Amino acid sequence: MTYDLILPFFPEEIRTLLLDPTISDLMINGTSGVYADRAGAVEQVALSEAYTNERLTAAIERVARVLGQDLTAQNPILNTRLPDGSRVAVVGPPASIGGPTLTIRKFNKWYTSEELIESGSLPRDICDTIVSLIGKRKNGIIAGGTGSGKTTLMKALLDHIPMSERLCVIEQPAELQILQPNAIRWEAVDEIPGQVAITPSELLAAALRHRPDRIIMGEIRNEAGYDLLQAMNTGHGGTLSTIHASSAVDALSRLSNLALSARPNLNHGFMRSETAEAIDFVLYCERAANGRRQVRELITVKGYIHDEQRFETDVIYRAPNSHAA
Repeated sequence: MTYDLILPFFPEEIRTLLLDPTISDLMINGTSGVYADRAGAVEQVALSEAYTNERLTAAIERVARVLGQDLTAQNPILNTRLPDGSRVAVVGPPASIGGPTLTIRKFNKWYTSEELIESGSLPRDICDTIVSLIGKRKNGIIAGGTGSGKTTLMKALLDHIPMSERLCVIEQPAELQILQPNAIRWEAVDEIPGQVAITPSELLAAALRHRPDRIIMGEIRNEAGYDLLQAMNTGHGGTLSTIHASSAVDALSRLSNLALSARPNLNHGFMRSETAEAIDFVLYCERAANGRRQVRELITVKGYIHDEQRFETDVIYRAPNSHAA
């Protein structure tokens, strides 16, 4: 991993934190404090030398330029990535009151499914079940909250897709490391001066013309959920994506709601039925108070019961003491 592109712009103590392999997330809250996530526990980091908002703003503006973007009062929100896939998120003034907020989620290591099993994050029999579903080209969603390990889990599962298959991977920002040689990787980008926006929906539409065996979508965030459902319901099996949700069943509701935001004239029940038709299984993972990430639920989707207004699912696995409904 290298942070050579951005290290020169920061004070020595910040550079040390960026290079520390035990830190997964580095958070700079303007001049009010620096925080780091070590092994799932967030701690405040005391700096021996204070820095000013002006110095921090100048550093972040230079980082943005190096990464091909501009951070200005007219464009104060930045979401991008470093070459190794680490995410860089910034909210600057005037939106960020106490000076610019900088959060870097570092990708220190990608884990294999075997390593996730050995760490206790993924039960072996559940891994075997999911790999079997993937092999049968079933469509799945990995759900969870922020920092619950969704992307890490998806990467480990993607490694089980045959090397002969052609993947179309759509992300924003791009971060997954794909082993399959016949993979095309696309990144949705926001509109900035001199560059038009390229939306996930536009990339999904383009993907259908490039003969993918599977479409992999990094995260379903907006109305692109509708386009993804349409792709799955028109014969593109083996799709895998992630979504923010509070349980496995909630992921189905959230996906249908995101899809409905693109077509508000459609009936709620119809969109939920479309969701149930497209999605075969949902994995739900949580991050516990001690920082441990763990798969908590696996359900398969059988359909949508209109009279009862609920998804019909089978619970394949639910961890003891799960907070999921």
